Amino acid sequence: MSRAADIVFALALVGLFGYAQPWIVAQAGALTLNAYDLAEWASLVPAQRAMTPPLLTTMLLRMQLAILCALLGAIAAGPGRKWLAAAALVLLAVAQLPPAEFLLDINNLNYRQQFGFAAISLVAGGALLLAPRRASRLLATALATIGLMTSALGFAEAIALFRGFRLEAAPGAGLWLLCFSYAVVIAMGLRALWQGRRTWLRTRTKNAGA
Repeated sequence: MSRAADIVFALALVGLFGYAQPWIVAQAGALTLNAYDLAEWASLVPAQRAMTPPLLTTMLLRMQLAILCALLGAIAAGPGRKWLAAAALVLLAVAQLPPAEFLLDINNLNYRQQFGFAAISLVAGGALLLAPRRASRLLATALATIGLMTSALGFAEAIALFRGFRLEAAPGAGLWLLCFSYAVVIAMGLRALWQGRRTWLRTRTKNAGA
């Protein structure tokens, strides 16, 4: 595994840590929530079910775990890292599963969304874990770009919900950690792509002059 892939793998773990840290810091301590709890809180707001698509804020926040799972799968290489990534994927997929009541209330939109993201995390992460490494850098950059945009949008929607209830809140460290990890992955990917293009142009110019 290259040094760059090691760094991206570590950044994905930093992103997971950021996901579990407070995203919204409210004056009321009980409403200081990490991304997972914030998604659950948003799902309880009746207006969210009337949106198109329904539970949009919750979806954007929950999506981050699926993106991080895919990122772990895309960048993992080497037997040791692959086993670590596989264990993380299984644990994260299980953590996203809805409660057992889902079996008795299968039409519950919130539970179905939880189950869907658990399945996506496991399948997408597992598929990328087994995929060839050739496009891993490009995939990691694309995933991080999607993650950065959707996490920022999810937070914006969540903070708007808070303000709709006249609750004072500020962004927490967890949001910044996740966005930082995404931004560094994007920067590394763009730098690598630029260097690859320069090498290609240099080789082409050399061949043309030969």
